[in-house]
Amino acid sequence: MMKKKITVFLCIILSAFLIYRSLKAFEDGIVGLTRKDGNNEGCSCHSLSPFQNVSVIISGPSSVIAGDTAEYKLKISGGPLVRAGCDIAAGTGLVILSPLDTSLQRLQATLTSFELTHTWPKLPVNDTVTFIFKYIAPNTSNVADTIFANGNSVNYDHTNNGDRWNFADSKPILIISPIGIRNFSSTISDLRLEQNYPNPFNPATKIKFNIPSNEFPLNKSGLKGAVSLKIFDVTGKEITTLLDEQLSQGTYEINFNADKYNLSSGIYYYKLIVGDFSKTKAMILIK
Repeated sequence: MMKKKITVFLCIILSAFLIYRSLKAFEDGIVGLTRKDGNNEGCSCHSLSPFQNVSVIISGPSSVIAGDTAEYKLKISGGPLVRAGCDIAAGTGLVILSPLDTSLQRLQATLTSFELTHTWPKLPVNDTVTFIFKYIAPNTSNVADTIFANGNSVNYDHTNNGDRWNFADSKPILIISPIGIRNFSSTISDLRLEQNYPNPFNPATKIKFNIPSNEFPLNKSGLKGAVSLKIFDVTGKEITTLLDEQLSQGTYEINFNADKYNLSSGIYYYKLIVGDFSKTKAMILIK
């Protein structure tokens, strides 16, 4: 008889906890439910399984200089979407609040980590709920990090009936060294070097860049409009020169195949050089 009473008592406690967890998730947000550390539970207060009709997208830089801070956005659409909430986490870096978004709060998820979640379910604008946050990269360069998130789309009827949620695709972040990265002068402010795609890649990827005009300063060789695209490993050793010629105004795309150079998995850099100006980005090869 005593064993039965204990079992009933434990069931009551568990039910109360689940109810509290559901209400707290609805009112104040919740943390610890992204795919970080291999978790696949997600937003259990709204359903154990994710719904593919809810789109959750992390947008922002694919590479960040070690120790620097960058801005990111989490966009939620689909589902009932009367309002929406979220849980945002990082692997080794930190996710922090942005002054541009007062709808988020930073809560302790474990003894050593903090995550971001909504203070109250947020209203959509143009059929999308957008959360803005910042990410601080770890101080170690030439490593990879990840931002994780999930988002819920609720009908806001003060129950979890009909509510939906989904995981975001994890956002890989390359932590790069500041060495060799220079700012452009105002004369070539429209010169752009895009992030390679796909990234990570195996074995081939595309590198895209834009030349706004051919009115660049002369380089050290006295050539005007000379453009080079080089590949380096993490030690700074040059792997190859993909391009070295004079180009006119326009958008260009270069293919890079790692198999051609027998490269192993790791982080590599590609550097666009125009005149005496340069811009560098990192890419990751996974075999």
